[in-house]
Amino acid sequence: MSRIRDRIAKVALILGVAGSLAPPVAAALLSAASGRTVILVATPNSPDVVEANRALWTPGEPVAPLYGTPVGEPMRILFADPTRIIVPKEDPSLTLYTVDKTKAENPLQERTMWFAVRMTLYASGALLAAALLHYLWRRLRGPQAAVTE
Repeated sequence: MSRIRDRIAKVALILGVAGSLAPPVAAALLSAASGRTVILVATPNSPDVVEANRALWTPGEPVAPLYGTPVGEPMRILFADPTRIIVPKEDPSLTLYTVDKTKAENPLQERTMWFAVRMTLYASGALLAAALLHYLWRRLRGPQAAVTE
């Protein structure tokens, strides 16, 4: 039984270390590779309405309402669909991303990914704590005499 516990503790240690190193690195790489900062635009306007809004728009006014109803502050999303991205002529530094909230279309946000990474780190910490407790228990218990029958 002792060997099984030792092997479980080693597996917990390996999973704890791997789980505390790999997810943050993978998340940072994923964010850098496929992340994009956008302003969500719910209920996008039709092209005719956009042209009419452009005719009435003056410099200094917000740009996002020309294309639809902006939702919240700029956010970083992952795996953006290129067909939904709008880069306004009025302000090329902005990137708008159209979503249809009536169809429950919600892009994957970077903060959701980091929440999952945080949960993985908690689980890794628990595995590392279990391995440490097993190690301490073995050290404090000391060597035991072999049982012979």
